[in-house]
This record gives sequence, structure tokens and C-alpha cells, in this order.
Amino acid sequence: MIRKILKIISIMLLIVIISICLYLKFNSNKLILQPFGYSILKVESGSMKPIFQKGDFIIIKKQEKYEVGDIITYSENNQYLITHRIIEKYEDYVITKGDYNNIQDEKPVNINNIYGKVIYVIKL
Repeated sequence: MIRKILKIISIMLLIVIISICLYLKFNSNKLILQPFGYSILKVESGSMKPIFQKGDFIIIKKQEKYEVGDIITYSENNQYLITHRIIEKYEDYVITKGDYNNIQDEKPVNINNIYGKVIYVIKL
């Protein structure tokens, strides 16, 4: 009897999670989904070597605050994602740079364009 109840609860929970994901997917103008504030992304460039490289996966988590030294993922003109390190922080924006790059990024990043901080790297 308990097994049957647990199975029903598991199925209902799965349906709720899938429904939330589908709702976010089709009713969001964001570039990525962030169920519960987390996302997993595939690295598409080598700008953050040796921390991670093209082909690795990163897990990011939305934060209340970001600090100098944090590696963040943000949107550039709401068209594509960039993951770089914060090298300077101001009230409404941050300056970023890829660890492998020689110079800082051209444009400052508005705090509202940050999707999250890298919390884990899955190296392949």
C-alpha cells in the first residue's frame, strides 16, 4: 500500500516538474531555462582555459550578489551567452574577462543580464 502511494506521488511530482519546464520553455524570452535557479551549459569556446575548455559542461546558479573573481554567465544583447570572470564590480554593472584572453571584454555587463555564477565544471 505504501509503495503504491509513493509511486503515485513520484509520478505526480514528475508531471509537475515536466509541466514547469515546458511552461518556462514556451513562455520565456530568456536564452536559457533556470529551474530552481540552476542551469547546465556546454562550453563553446576556449576563453576560460585552463578552468574549463570547449566541450566541457558548466553548472551555473543564480545568485543574489556577484563579486570580483566570480565566473559568471551573462547574455550579450540577449542574443548569445558568454561565461567570463568578473574583474571589476560597480553598482549596476561589472567588467569581465576570459582567463585565456589578453584583454578585458569590450562592453560592461549590466547586473540584470547575468544568469548565474559557475558553481561546478564537468570536464570531458
